[in-house]
Amino acid sequence: MQGFRFVPKEKSHKGLVICFGGSEGSPNFETAKRLAEEGYETFALFMFGMKNQEQTLRKIPLEQFENVINYLNKNIKDNKPISVLGASKGAEYALNLASKYSEIDNLILIAPSSYNFAGLDFEDYGSSWTYKGKELPYIDIKKSSFNSFFKNIIVPNIIKSPISYKETYNSAIEKDSSSQDKLIPVKDVKANILMIVGEDDLMWDSLAMANKIKEQNPKAKIYSYKGAGHIFAGNGVLNLGKIRIATGGTAENNDKAESESRKTIDAFLKENHK
Repeated sequence: MQGFRFVPKEKSHKGLVICFGGSEGSPNFETAKRLAEEGYETFALFMFGMKNQEQTLRKIPLEQFENVINYLNKNIKDNKPISVLGASKGAEYALNLASKYSEIDNLILIAPSSYNFAGLDFEDYGSSWTYKGKELPYIDIKKSSFNSFFKNIIVPNIIKSPISYKETYNSAIEKDSSSQDKLIPVKDVKANILMIVGEDDLMWDSLAMANKIKEQNPKAKIYSYKGAGHIFAGNGVLNLGKIRIATGGTAENNDKAESESRKTIDAFLKENHK
């Protein structure tokens, strides 16, 4: 268990909120800090990249969450309910955790995936996740259509325009004849599920995948935001120096979605941490 614990000066809500970031490897520090300022006891935790963890986003054992459960049971009296918030790959991780660990009472999934995808280490390639020593079945993004890969990744990289991954992910799903076996099993998840998605997400089709999750678990709630992208910040392009990634949305719509979704998340947590 690696990360940060925030204990508010005045804890005004029962239980805990555990936050995970996305493929960048962050612990979603700012979200955990903000919620702590609103009276929640929170944790900002790393999925990978820290001591005694996988160093890249591949083959991450879901069992590492058992260390979190053990810590909570030993060190915090008021440790129920437990809400887990994850963004992007962190949402994929959080949904998998809830499918294995009934201790999780509530889920907040931002730009979620309904499938298990390949990890992002292309030298040690495989599933993003393992459980009991076995890799979870995954959608192989290397098997997406070459035309999609060429048009959305190779050409933009050559002409220095933003790379878009959405069609590559969609193509990989479509070309996988056993894609149903790669869905995260959420039919029997008891946790309350809130999903936050931008309708112009260009990283992957989080709206379609949120609907896929809801098909399996009809109680799940979806809040979608028009003109917003994968992340609710900026002008829809993430500048990483050598490459730029199209995340979707406009600055105005992303800002609006950030403000409105924050209210939605706050209401969900308030309702479930009475």
